[in-house]
Amino acid sequence: MEYVRKIPLLLGTGAGLFIGLLGLSTGVPNKDNVLNMCVGMVVFYLVGLLVRSAINDAVEKAEAVIKQREEGKKLAEELDKMKEQINKEKTAGSHIDLKVGDDSASTEDDFDALPIAEFIKRELK
Repeated sequence: MEYVRKIPLLLGTGAGLFIGLLGLSTGVPNKDNVLNMCVGMVVFYLVGLLVRSAINDAVEKAEAVIKQREEGKKLAEELDKMKEQINKEKTAGSHIDLKVGDDSASTEDDFDALPIAEFIKRELK
């Protein structure tokens, strides 16, 4: 990651050097050549900043995906362990049934109205 941090500086100086050598070989006056070098260095430094930020974003996204996959694997392992525990608990002899009687006999047919309700019905008529 140290090289990624230096990308803008390397691009700027490389562009300045290239533009300067190109200007000297073509016979551009020194004043114009220095101006071209400065402009080229600034432009390529900004391009380097963009490249560096794009690389950093890609690395961060890749790390996030890797971390998410690891968390998914951990959750899957925990789920498998829980399933194993449930399967062990379902085996014969692992549960104790504490029911004493049959609850199906008690239904709402056994419900009796209060005697007060009968008294009120007779008195209101």
